[in-house]
Amino acid sequence: MKSRLARLAITLVAFLIGVLVMAQFATQQRINAKRATASGVEGALLISNLVEANARLRQEVSELDVQLDNYRGTTSQAPLQAMTDDLNRLKILNGAVQVSGPGVRVTLDGPATVLDLQDLVNELRNAGAEALSLNDQRIVASTVILPQADGSILVDGVATRRPYRFVAIGDAATLETALLRPGGLLTVFSNSREGIRVNVEKHAGLVEPAHSAAGAFQYAVPVK
Repeated sequence: MKSRLARLAITLVAFLIGVLVMAQFATQQRINAKRATASGVEGALLISNLVEANARLRQEVSELDVQLDNYRGTTSQAPLQAMTDDLNRLKILNGAVQVSGPGVRVTLDGPATVLDLQDLVNELRNAGAEALSLNDQRIVASTVILPQADGSILVDGVATRRPYRFVAIGDAATLETALLRPGGLLTVFSNSREGIRVNVEKHAGLVEPAHSAAGAFQYAVPVK
């Protein structure tokens, strides 16, 4: 009796183990099937995305090729030349490059003040000066001229003393006429300021140095 019960118990346990094994196998099969299905969908999406990305890249390459062909054409040099001219003008305006050209050299000697020098800078600019320097220091839009206790002046932090020699590049005849006109700034200096001597000379070829700190922007950036 006990032997039969034991065999029955063993058979039942074996059956249950078999059922569990089969259930586990079936479950694993379903999981693998789901993974395979999921991988296929993800792969299809990935392939689709790659195809679309490649299509976009091919379109961009085609557009760039067209632009390059336009730039390489004989008539397409105008935009490049215009951009080059604009860049050169900006470099001249901010003093990033050495410049040369016709203009005038103005020598101011005597007890001139910082305000006198600033007035003369404005006078030259108003007369059409395209580039300015004072005692070999390039003057740009951000230039600051300050007095010192020892009688010297600072031009953008660089000490300089009289005589003050301005170099202005532009139309020499126009600059000379504007500076020496009756009632003009230099006439006022000569007639009403004791000890100040002024001399204006026209030159066909003058040279001005680049600004010592041209383009040294730390915070300002172009707006996109």
